[in-house]
Amino acid sequence: MKSFKYGFVFSIIIMAMTFWVRKVFFDTLGTELTGYYLLINQMLGFLNLAELGLGTASTYLLFKPLNEKNNRALSTTFIAIRNIYKVIQKVIIVIGLFLCLLLPFIVKSDIKIYDLYLPWIFFVFSTALSYSYSAESILLTADQKVHFLRIINGSGRVICFILQIIILKLNFGFILFSLLEVISVILQMYFFKKIIKQHYSLDSCIEVNIHTGIKRDIFTEIKKTFIHKVSGVLIFNTDYIIISIFLGLATVTSYSSYIMLAQAMSFLITTLSVPLNSALGNYLHDKGSEATYQKFLQIDSIFMCGGTIFAFCYFIVSSSLISLWLGEGVVLPGMTVALLAFNGFCLIARTSVDIFKVAYGYMSDTHLPILEGCLNLIFSLVLVHFFGINGVIVGTIISNVCIIMVARPYYLYREAFNKSLSDFIKHHLLVWSLSFITMITFYYIFIYKLDVSEKFHAIGIFNFIINCTILGFITSIISGCIFIFGSKSLRDFLKHQIFNRT
Repeated sequence: MKSFKYGFVFSIIIMAMTFWVRKVFFDTLGTELTGYYLLINQMLGFLNLAELGLGTASTYLLFKPLNEKNNRALSTTFIAIRNIYKVIQKVIIVIGLFLCLLLPFIVKSDIKIYDLYLPWIFFVFSTALSYSYSAESILLTADQKVHFLRIINGSGRVICFILQIIILKLNFGFILFSLLEVISVILQMYFFKKIIKQHYSLDSCIEVNIHTGIKRDIFTEIKKTFIHKVSGVLIFNTDYIIISIFLGLATVTSYSSYIMLAQAMSFLITTLSVPLNSALGNYLHDKGSEATYQKFLQIDSIFMCGGTIFAFCYFIVSSSLISLWLGEGVVLPGMTVALLAFNGFCLIARTSVDIFKVAYGYMSDTHLPILEGCLNLIFSLVLVHFFGINGVIVGTIISNVCIIMVARPYYLYREAFNKSLSDFIKHHLLVWSLSFITMITFYYIFIYKLDVSEKFHAIGIFNFIINCTILGFITSIISGCIFIFGSKSLRDFLKHQIFNRT
């Protein structure tokens, strides 16, 4: 809860400032450079493949020495992780510089040569430097001290955003804007290393053969998590490149503006899920698998409920917000927004499975991420020729439904929870039915009867915020009532919370 409180505050601030930075960038440097800036951020996802999923694998391996208070084992694992990250840094720099050669083929726009190459180079070095404190952040996460991460990362991002806005307002351009990313990472690195020295007495004198054994364990886990990293890149990062190549940077700007709204919510969800990862990992070691499975039923119902609320509100308000924020020229058609809303639902609903996969250290379903990424890439590449941007989104929907919403949770049930197919069908049929009933209720009340979407058009920002608050509150009450009535697990969760507080 301490980690969540700090994370929630910084998430709200960073989310608001991200929108502000995007607005200033768009107004100052225009649609094309905005599209390129967003494309850079997505291309960095390919560089992050060099991380191999080490963060997820290492967090799981640190649970045991932390629980046993075994400082020697903790020191050995930490140092091994840090040494691996040093190699990863070098790989990222080499690959990033090589990708400079491909930029003219990916970016289909007349951007000045120094705006094309220098920002990319600065972002590459910023990404590489961020791995200098990755081992420290992993240790703090595993030890349920995520609030330190939130304070340091959050403060670094806020200060960086403020300086970037000033740079843009003074017309210093994209290059200095990008250089600030490098400076921000260097400052965060200093504070992370200082926190670790203050809170841990790590032994740096570890025998080489012990290091070798730990690295072998880490790479055993990495073999599983790396495939998941590849899948994540194929799902979340290739869409921008496909759109840039086939539809242009202007479409990237429109698409990314809508995606940013979903990512803002995902940012908040991550704020909750990161401390839950370590909390449930420790809960599993303490209470056992059956008690942890009951927690899954409760948490999964909550995220399904939250995903339903978000998807509907996103469909109603996103275009109006984009219009107020960047102008009518960036707004996408209603059908495209509906498709994005469904993907937003999957983005949130999947979180419970992701949390428990980390808690169990269960990453052996390596064939599923590959299938997920390939489905998304193949269908997006084919359908973009027939349906444009809608085809790209439908490609993601196909992979989401087949893998994320069906196959992955089933494998978690079978391999981690040791539950039967009937247990899986019973729970997921229930939560999907509740989501469907909730969405039908929302449609009948807010669209068929009240047509609330019209109330969000051509209004000021103050009235927009009020209307969003009212819509969010009412939909939360309705959805909450439906899920509480239909889900015994959710009722048990609420009873437990009330009982503990009294």
